[in-house]
Amino acid sequence: MEQFFHDPFAGRGALERWFGDFSSSRFQPRIDVVDEGKVLRVTAELPGLEREDLKVSVEDGAIVLRGEKKQDVRREENGCYWLERAHGSFMRTIPMPENADPDHTLAKFDNGVLTLTVPKSEPVQTVSRTIDIG
Repeated sequence: MEQFFHDPFAGRGALERWFGDFSSSRFQPRIDVVDEGKVLRVTAELPGLEREDLKVSVEDGAIVLRGEKKQDVRREENGCYWLERAHGSFMRTIPMPENADPDHTLAKFDNGVLTLTVPKSEPVQTVSRTIDIG
């Protein structure tokens, strides 16, 4: 604690361990992207978020996840009232391959886990042929 009083910003690491860091530079959900052949499966871990805190959009051939995490912790002990608030937002962009169809993505949100199923079209087959020279 003594270090905090001498340089309040030097102790930032300790404060983050106690209260969590919700700044946009550090609060990034964990995302897995798995190619399952006919679909891409995107899974994002969003603990503490509600469905209404999330926005999923398609922009320039990529899926964009945006959200806000708000936390209010209230507790009363021995006549003392304790309130802690934290707030942070995030944005993640997931580029899609050319044959992905993000406009027909299915989205499911359950227990803080967002699962997106992105269908893919079959790759275009090029047919080889000989051209006669006349």
